[in-house]
Amino acid sequence: MLQCLSNHKGVFPIRCAVVTPEEAVYEGEDATGVFARSPEGEFGIMRGHIPFLAALVPGRVRVVSGSDSEEFFVPGGFLEASGPQDDYHVIVLADDADNVADLDLSEARERLEEARRRNEKEQDERTQAQLQIELARVEIAESRGQ
Repeated sequence: MLQCLSNHKGVFPIRCAVVTPEEAVYEGEDATGVFARSPEGEFGIMRGHIPFLAALVPGRVRVVSGSDSEEFFVPGGFLEASGPQDDYHVIVLADDADNVADLDLSEARERLEEARRRNEKEQDERTQAQLQIELARVEIAESRGQ
């Protein structure tokens, strides 16, 4: 279990937001850790982490608050972490973000098949990137045990 760092004034949790161009999908004041995946691999951010900026690959972003957690599927984006001890924050900027609990496996599989068909016809960087996004979406939906 993750724990916040504290000082004589008390515990300082992490302010966290997951935002898209359309909306703030998640905003919380009490995160104890944020976990995501970059091209270099999975990483975690806890209070006091050095200032950090990472590109995100298609996958899961997990925000942990004590014994609870919320998970989001992002097709990519950026994560920025910084701030002083008493105002540490993590911001995830993504084109889109879906709560993992809302992912529908059959819909994810349909999206994957459509991406495969498009990739067979066009085979450019954009269709290959979309294929990778849909593969990650299916993998995460399957991991939920639907």
